[in-house]
Amino acid sequence: MKAAVFYGPRDVRVEEVETPTLLAGDVLIRIRACGICGSDLHTYKHGLFLELGAPVNSGRILGHEFSGDVVEISGEVEGLKVGDRVTSINFGANAEYVRIPAPITPAIFHLPPEVSYEEAATNEPLANSIHAVGLAGPVDGETVVVIGAGIIGLGVIQVLKAVASTKIIVVDLSDKRLAMAKQLGADVVINAASEDPYQKVLEITGSTPISFADQPAGGVDIVFDCAGVSREHAGPPTLQQALMMVKENGRVVLVAVSERPFELETNAIMRKGVRLFGSWAWSLDEFAQALELMRSGKVDRKQLITHEFPLDRAREAYETQLKAEEAIKVLIKP
Repeated sequence: MKAAVFYGPRDVRVEEVETPTLLAGDVLIRIRACGICGSDLHTYKHGLFLELGAPVNSGRILGHEFSGDVVEISGEVEGLKVGDRVTSINFGANAEYVRIPAPITPAIFHLPPEVSYEEAATNEPLANSIHAVGLAGPVDGETVVVIGAGIIGLGVIQVLKAVASTKIIVVDLSDKRLAMAKQLGADVVINAASEDPYQKVLEITGSTPISFADQPAGGVDIVFDCAGVSREHAGPPTLQQALMMVKENGRVVLVAVSERPFELETNAIMRKGVRLFGSWAWSLDEFAQALELMRSGKVDRKQLITHEFPLDRAREAYETQLKAEEAIKVLIKP
């Protein structure tokens, strides 16, 4: 089969590799669409998180957000048959086929007729957004800041709009992504390239002096850090900004992966009684909820897909996904 194989930073080559061999209970899926995740970009740019790729030859096949058709089942898997349209999770989906090992087959979900292959390839990041929002537990009337308007941050906005009536402020560096945030229902957007997000949030939500604290708190109930710290990042870490913005007894959800360690002033967590949640992945129920949000029309993911590339142009796809002013979600379609 053909696959896009990662060999090192910015070195992805499309070549012939062996089609996965199935063991008892495994399922083989013919990939129809695969998204490029932020974690894939960390690998592509810097060679980080190599364990998120499937080993092949001396390289790795990236990709874990995908949809496709069941083409082979080794033995029997309850509820599945050849020809089923599905989405699932495993590494190595920047290829024509991906193997789902028997222990992971409970994470194979049928696609509703209303959900296209392209939309379904965004289901995994939407499930991440659902998990993050669930940790925060938003209620009507609260003010929420989303830092980072990539596919996860935009998904957080979509989920918030589906589950509660909140005021949403979004921070990013990309005008294109901020425009999409507004389109999805954000009340205020802030371009951090031209405005100080913390000071702007204080202007919008009000400022409350905190005794024994250096900075006043904003009137923010929840902050989602969906940006993280890149190797090129200058200025205070986004998580530090989140801790400064949030009110006493507020909630901060760390969703983003960072490319390097950073210093953090932790006194704000202690002094303000901040509840800090780490958000990683999702549950099977949340994966199913993501599909249902798309099936019901409560969430429209089509508008987030800005580019589609054939597998032969995988390197171009990755380079495009790096361009935040041009791309939101890039799909590879073998």
